[in-house]
Amino acid sequence: MRSILFKANKLLLIEKNRQSYIPASSLPVEYHKLIIPYAGLYFREDGECEILSQHINVGPFSLWLHDIFSKERIVLLPYTPYHLWTLHFMYEDTLEVENPGRASFRLEERECNLFNLYPGLHRIPMEDNTKVLSVHFNIRPEFLPKLAEKYPQLRDLLTRPMPAQTGPLNARPHNINPVCDFIIQKILTCQYTGRQAHTFLYSACLELLLNFAHQEKHADEPFLFSSLAYQDEYQQLFRYMVEHPHRPCSIAELSLLFNIPMAELEKGFLQHFSMTIQDCSHMLRMIVAYNALYTNNWSLEMIAETVGFSNTHLLVEAMEAYFECKVNFE
Repeated sequence: MRSILFKANKLLLIEKNRQSYIPASSLPVEYHKLIIPYAGLYFREDGECEILSQHINVGPFSLWLHDIFSKERIVLLPYTPYHLWTLHFMYEDTLEVENPGRASFRLEERECNLFNLYPGLHRIPMEDNTKVLSVHFNIRPEFLPKLAEKYPQLRDLLTRPMPAQTGPLNARPHNINPVCDFIIQKILTCQYTGRQAHTFLYSACLELLLNFAHQEKHADEPFLFSSLAYQDEYQQLFRYMVEHPHRPCSIAELSLLFNIPMAELEKGFLQHFSMTIQDCSHMLRMIVAYNALYTNNWSLEMIAETVGFSNTHLLVEAMEAYFECKVNFE
């Protein structure tokens, strides 16, 4: 029995002190389409499971993406060597974390949580023939005050007492909203390398943390009746903005286009997506501009026209402010 239990235990790196990546060429060919070029890779395959872990360091953030498939029933042993906070997003299935002496905690599909993790191993049973994508954005608690100085939206996260045990910092899980889902998909499909990848992925991590901080701040605020009544229309509105980032529509125009009461549209958008329409539109325009510059090699004039800037000077200024670095336009 002891050897069977030991065999079923599978170490899952939430964080690691010293990295020892493997070459992409050593992965089975079916995993190649999942590889993020900028990421360091870990992979294990045996008779019980397959685990692909991808790791990216960007500024204060340490990003880990785990694609896990269990062939047999296993027990995942998430491990961190030091204290950290991790913003966790769960996809494809639901798992349950064992908490000895306390109630277990469910990692529900399409939910996110901010966890306080102390060093050591944790236990998560996983049934056979189960597939999950587990996405972790790690940051050491001591790095947050400096980040909050620049982004006051994060200050509320620092006011809560530090729990004595590992567990979620949020009282209730949050659904993965379409904005966070969009950003995570951009991370999963990121083909940039070098400094371009670092810059883009840092901005993505920051947007996710800011979005979560807003969700937490307003967690106890009830939804407007109209926010619920027009939830399909809000989803259509967001898809419209993603597909037409160059069209700067006024609140009045969007209200008319999607038949949402104008007086409630801005508040409803904020409740559904945890960012303002203006900030969301700006983020989408910057992502399109970045891709046009570094993937499509468009001219600045063409990019400015595409994303709705009146001249290239304003475009350059906006991109450098958003991505927090000197953008190379050569």
